Amino acid sequence: MDLRWRDVFLVLIAAIVAAGCSTPLTRGTAGSGAGPAPGDGVAVPIDVIITAEPREYSLMMSSTPGIRLSALNISGILPPGAVFRWETSFGHFLSWAPPTYQVVPLGPVAMGGPDAIYWSYDPIPVGEDLPEVMITLTVTDPATGTPLARRTLQISWKDPQMVVVGHQS
Repeated sequence: MDLRWRDVFLVLIAAIVAAGCSTPLTRGTAGSGAGPAPGDGVAVPIDVIITAEPREYSLMMSSTPGIRLSALNISGILPPGAVFRWETSFGHFLSWAPPTYQVVPLGPVAMGGPDAIYWSYDPIPVGEDLPEVMITLTVTDPATGTPLARRTLQISWKDPQMVVVGHQS
């Protein structure tokens, strides 16, 4: 390789690496970068959305233990160690992750980090009313306990055996 082309190649590689290191994080829940320190009195505008997969779920499905819920940070920078609190008006949360992929019941309230969580429900006896399902995610500052973001996701019933992910607010 000609010495000039090698130099041009190395400069291009360095530019690509530098650009990748400075690109804002577009996926995930927590960005890295400078921002106000937790608890310093500066309000950080945070907005999260809840991603839910699959969009329709039945207890008969064997491919997943429930609806996979993830918090996607779409604005602002979360402080390190931000606490994610999930609550449901009906059903319960589960964890299911590598390396063991064991389903672990977490109950109707679950707290943790930005990792995905699953929502499921117990079978409903025939003839009983289908309950309203609201899932609420609250993200708080670990140092102050101040809520930074809140999002609610509605899940509706397609029939007594199938739920459908609805709108969020």
